Amino acid sequence: MFGIMKRFSFTLFAAIFIAAPAAAQVTEKPDCAEGHNLIVIVPDGGGDPIYRCQTPEEIFGLEPEDLIDNEAAAAETTDDETAIAERPNYSDLTEEAEREAKLNTYFERLKVETNPEDADLIAEDIWAIWLDSGSDTVNFILRRGTAAQKRNEIKLARRMFDNVTTLNPDYAEGWARSSRLALDEKDLGRALTEAAQALVYEPRHFYALWTMGNVFEQLGRQDEALEAYIEANKLYPELKAVKDRIGTLQNDIEGDVL
Repeated sequence: MFGIMKRFSFTLFAAIFIAAPAAAQVTEKPDCAEGHNLIVIVPDGGGDPIYRCQTPEEIFGLEPEDLIDNEAAAAETTDDETAIAERPNYSDLTEEAEREAKLNTYFERLKVETNPEDADLIAEDIWAIWLDSGSDTVNFILRRGTAAQKRNEIKLARRMFDNVTTLNPDYAEGWARSSRLALDEKDLGRALTEAAQALVYEPRHFYALWTMGNVFEQLGRQDEALEAYIEANKLYPELKAVKDRIGTLQNDIEGDVL
C-alpha cells in the first residue's frame, strides 16, 4: 500500500476530528503539488473543514526509507524465485554423480570468491564432502586420527591413518591426512609420496598441494614448491597460508636471480 502512495499522487479525504486553531484554518480547497495529498480535517464541534496538503510520510509519520517500493519488492521476489529455480537439481543423479556435481559447483565458486571469509565457508563445504568416505567406519577412524594429531599424539594418529588408507585405498582424504602427519614425523619421502597419491584420486585437493609445497621447501626444491603452491592457489585463491608462501618464495627466487 505504501509503495503505491509513494509512486502515485492521489486525493485523500480524511475526516479527522481534532481541534484546530482558527488562524491555521484554510477553508478553500488548495491545489496540492505533485507527491502531496489533500487532507480534509473536520474540526471537533463542527465548523468549516480545514484543507491541508501533506506527503504520505507526513500523513503516516514515516521516514522516507520506511516506505516500500512495490516495484523493488516485486523485483526482489522475482530474484528469490529465480534463485530457487536455478538451484541445481540432483534428483536424477547417482550418489557419486551428485557428489561430483556439488564439488564442481563449489570449486567454481571458490575460484572467483574474493572475500576470504566467504571463501573459507565454501572450502568447508568442499571438505564436508571430502570427509565422507562412504563408510561410517572409515569416517570414524579418520576423525580419531585427526583428533589425535591435534593433541600431538603422533603414534595414535599414525595407526588411525594407516588403518584408513588400508581399509579404503581410493580415499583421497585419507592419503592427504596421512601425508600431513608424515610431514610432522619428518618423513619427507613418505609425505611427498602420499600427497601425490591423494592427488591421484582428487587432483583438486589444495590441502595435499599445500603439503607437497611444504615438503619441497624442506627439501630445498624451491621452484617445485612454488609450482605446487601456485596450483593450490588456482583452486583456492584466498587460502592465506598458500598466498603467503607464494609471496615469500617469489621474493626469494627473484633475489637469487638478481
